[in-house]
Amino acid sequence: MADRNGYIGRAPSDSSIVVSRQIFSPTGVTTTFTFASSYTPGYLDLYLNGIRLVEGTDYTATDTSTINVLNGGAENGDVLEGVAYKAFNLQSNRVGVQSAGVLIGNADTLNFIGVGNTFLVNGTTVDVSISATGAGVASTITVADESSDTTCFPLFVTAATGDVNPKTGSNLTFNSSTGKLTVGGDVSIGGTLTYEDVTNIDSVGLITARTGIKVLAGGIAAVGVVTATTFSGSGAGLTSLPSGQLTGALPAIDGSALTGVISGVQVKENTTSKGTSITSLDFVGATVTASGAGSTITIASAGLATAAGTAAGIVTTLFLSSAQDHKITASGITTITVSGGTEAESHTVRIINSGITTVGFSTYFLFPSGSTPSLPTASGAISLISFTVNRVGTAGTQLLAGASLNFS
Repeated sequence: MADRNGYIGRAPSDSSIVVSRQIFSPTGVTTTFTFASSYTPGYLDLYLNGIRLVEGTDYTATDTSTINVLNGGAENGDVLEGVAYKAFNLQSNRVGVQSAGVLIGNADTLNFIGVGNTFLVNGTTVDVSISATGAGVASTITVADESSDTTCFPLFVTAATGDVNPKTGSNLTFNSSTGKLTVGGDVSIGGTLTYEDVTNIDSVGLITARTGIKVLAGGIAAVGVVTATTFSGSGAGLTSLPSGQLTGALPAIDGSALTGVISGVQVKENTTSKGTSITSLDFVGATVTASGAGSTITIASAGLATAAGTAAGIVTTLFLSSAQDHKITASGITTITVSGGTEAESHTVRIINSGITTVGFSTYFLFPSGSTPSLPTASGAISLISFTVNRVGTAGTQLLAGASLNFS
């Protein structure tokens, strides 16, 4: 008692106790008040009109700033006074642990394993330097999960998986000019893999290129079997392969998706298609002269069909859309018919017999009284048939015809 003689409780040499007061003047009925300078829960007294209230019964104060008055609260005209006791000689033996000046937690004990570590008291902070060499250095480094720590180093370990991950926006660079990076498992790259000064890529297994292969120089030398399952895209860049470079049977190639490739010739008669997959044309009564990659076709006269020979049943077709005057040199038995034509057009047919000739007409020709004229059969006889197109189309072609015979 000698060093505290004359004092009951705290001595003047103890640290001072700071008391914070705040008076509230409510307007209307109020139950919640905010203590501006904050308080420590359990060290706050509250007085209503000079009467000390009982904590837990008359009020609650648990979050360091808010006071909740119970039993109806305080109202206009009341005086509410809060008294907070803010300084006590409470002792804490906990140590704040920092990494590069950033607080990472509090601990009761720090244990540094290994030798060669140095410690320096710098004011209220102890700086620790951990040696990375020498006997006693731990062979295993355990790294906490810092995947959600925005202040961590560019490389961190995810504890749940053991994966080493670079921090977002950080680059991982290997600057060794003599060493190499060896990976025993799979390597997955989500972005672009860029090679610089690479002369050879050695793959033990199968190489799969998902969007194509672009070879800028040197070509592709394949040893073994080249298998193609699908050909697509433009063929502008394809060239002939050197002899012996591509061997074996090729798979079937489907040309349904190809454009600009002619698989057949469409033949039309007076704008009406006669077929789209024709691979050969036979010109009857015309002269065809082959010349290199092309051929020359000579037709005697536009709209003229010539019946020659003595075979019975020769049909001669007049192409009405090509001409209005038609000349036929007939021989043997010949039947005349027409193709095309436009309603109200007028046409003439000059018929010259070459040898004994019998000429008939298709049902398109309609003569007066329904009687088909009998044309002369003698060689050299000349006949003239005149007709007007009355109707064409699906209902049937009708030609209103008349005959002039035995011209000499």
